[in-house]
Amino acid sequence: MPERADWENGLTEADNVRLARIPLHLLDHHPGNVRADYALTEAFCRSLAADQQVAVYVVPIPDDHPRGEGEEGYRFWVTKGNRRLAAARHQQLPDLLCLIDLAKAGDRAGQFIDMVVENDDEFRRGLTAFEQAQALFAAHEAGASRTRIRKLTGRTREEVAGAITAARLSTQTRQAAQRMNHDWTLEDLALLADFDGDEEALAEIHQRVGWGHQVRYAVEYIRTERAEAAERARVRAELEQAGIPVSDDIPSGALTLTRLADVVDGFDPDTHTTCEGHGVFLRSRGTPTPLAYCTSPEQHGYAPPETPSAPGAPAVGSAAPARANEPERKLVIEGNRAWKASATVRQEWVAGLLARATAPKPVMAWVARQLVEMPTPLRDKLTGARHTALWAKLIGNIDAASTAAVRPGRLPLLALAPIAVAYEHQMTVPDSARYIWRHDRTGAVSRSDARAYLSLLVELGYQPTPIEQAIIDGLPYRGDAPAEELEPEQAPDAGQPPHEPGAEETSTAMPADADAGADPQTDPDTGDGVPYSAAA
Repeated sequence: MPERADWENGLTEADNVRLARIPLHLLDHHPGNVRADYALTEAFCRSLAADQQVAVYVVPIPDDHPRGEGEEGYRFWVTKGNRRLAAARHQQLPDLLCLIDLAKAGDRAGQFIDMVVENDDEFRRGLTAFEQAQALFAAHEAGASRTRIRKLTGRTREEVAGAITAARLSTQTRQAAQRMNHDWTLEDLALLADFDGDEEALAEIHQRVGWGHQVRYAVEYIRTERAEAAERARVRAELEQAGIPVSDDIPSGALTLTRLADVVDGFDPDTHTTCEGHGVFLRSRGTPTPLAYCTSPEQHGYAPPETPSAPGAPAVGSAAPARANEPERKLVIEGNRAWKASATVRQEWVAGLLARATAPKPVMAWVARQLVEMPTPLRDKLTGARHTALWAKLIGNIDAASTAAVRPGRLPLLALAPIAVAYEHQMTVPDSARYIWRHDRTGAVSRSDARAYLSLLVELGYQPTPIEQAIIDGLPYRGDAPAEELEPEQAPDAGQPPHEPGAEETSTAMPADADAGADPQTDPDTGDGVPYSAAA
């Protein structure tokens, strides 16, 4: 027998306590168990099946306890760990690691107090997302593979990867996140990796979280904004390298090449690059869509009509726009960006919905109603939904042959899938999809149809972004900021009355001279219609 170490000589064994593995058929829930909902999750059950890290506390059942039918074989009551017992039964485990507490065997009052101490938040506090990330990362650094971490914790591959990513965030970023009034998850924390140490981005996320936005949406909005800026810089550099003048506005008296081709017979925009008046307008904000113009249209045979006009007013037919006021211009740019960012967040959620094992109850009735009514998005795209890029993104590899093996509870989701793809395609892919949120234009999907689709998602648990909520409520979108932070000219009742749900939706026609009536800062599609290339 090996010699005992000095520290072992000071140990004393606990009386009336024994650790043992007890077969599940000998264990029962305490008859006074007060937990009504065991809240069994797949992650918790998987974790218990992989490795039971915590013993449950049990006491012997008194010999004189009356037993009901099917209870004859039970020998122990679980006083601490009834949720683990329920999960073990769910997973059909053979036994559980138990601490037999003989001291509490006859102490019924003590057994109930143990239940309170075991589960009361005053006595125990779960790890925060920051602490979970650090612990899982430490386990990974200590040699645990991601597969082992996933099995022992019941988390998915994505959650484990997110935890490791979150643990690598700088102290500055973690502190910035902790200052935000948000109940962080590992997935949310991992989203901050793209902005680690970026004070400006973290400040904007802080502001948007304070507005009640999802972290996912706040991050996607900033990503969209920065992607636009990067693309704008790239396009400007390409144009300038080609020796083409680039301006932040269209000069007074200039005409876009498309308009010039309309009013001058034989004018060819493709040959205009050699003209001294050739230039390109590149918006200073929003999506960079170059718009080519000519500052000397008279050299190509264009003579503006001589009509009386106010001093300083642009000539009829010139490209100097009847610009919207600055707040409205900013609102359109913000709305276009918000609509694009919302689509990314929403489609991730829809993909998760369609991957569920069981369909929520409202799905089948909504699908049936859609097929009976056959609204425009379905008439336009339902038959071709399976051939879109969104099909693989939202549905995966589901095909007609694989549906035979699908469980009945999941079938309504397969019926919803092509309908959801049709809506998502028409709400994001066509050029006019960006008009859906606006009240002065008509998009590929009417606001009433978009409202019906978004309302279903909300009923199923989706948290809409502000621009989506405006469509659901039938109100004009006035920005992501709460109403109390809006400027007076941005208030919902400024400019136009709220849109009533179900009201007839028509577009505001553009003036016949589109260049004169459109604002190139917000309506790039009124120009050449296609992105301008320096090589043209």
